[in-house]
Amino acid sequence: MEPATPTTDAASVVLSVRGMSVRAGGVPLLDGVTFDLRRGEIVALVGPSGCGKSTLLRAVSGLSDASGGEVLLGGRAGSDADQPEFRRAMPLLAQTPVMLPGTVRENLARPFAYAAARREFPAERAVALLDRLHVGGERLDQAAETLSVGQQQRVALVRALLLEPRALLLDEPTSALDRAAAESVETVLREEADAGRIAALVVTHDAAQAERLADRTIDLGSALHAD
Repeated sequence: MEPATPTTDAASVVLSVRGMSVRAGGVPLLDGVTFDLRRGEIVALVGPSGCGKSTLLRAVSGLSDASGGEVLLGGRAGSDADQPEFRRAMPLLAQTPVMLPGTVRENLARPFAYAAARREFPAERAVALLDRLHVGGERLDQAAETLSVGQQQRVALVRALLLEPRALLLDEPTSALDRAAAESVETVLREEADAGRIAALVVTHDAAQAERLADRTIDLGSALHAD
């Protein structure tokens, strides 16, 4: 894989992945992946199917075990941090969105009902994001299960953005979207990053999307992997 871009300002580094390796049944899926993600930066993970892009996201998020390496979020290892807090600070959005029973509002507000939440549900920002993503703020009181998969995908993105994460992990965030909806997602992600509100690690099979959206790319196709 391409070498990690040298970091010139350590204070700007949000996420550091060092020597990440993943094996399954003794077979190496990833070997020694190293990179930094800086505040306000979007990095695209590219490469052919089976090269380990989604595997890397899950290992970075802590949802699957790595055989070696270290993940530092804001300089702290996930193993040393409170896990609920760690996951709120670095949410993973899978290709298949997860909606809980209830309305869109209830889905968006649920993370703010937990003890770990330090503020109230920001309803106005939720509406603004739904509008920017072409879902529509008027859908707040609609049952989430009645939304299309593409709408659910964007609601899941709104839920993650409302948490004000330090790093956002996105696995094919526009896979279920038509061109106009996909463009709205790219625009919002780029605007949020440019405003310094997020840093994002994005898996995409679309080379043109990586070119449009990302500040740089990491090609896992040249890393050690197995299909």
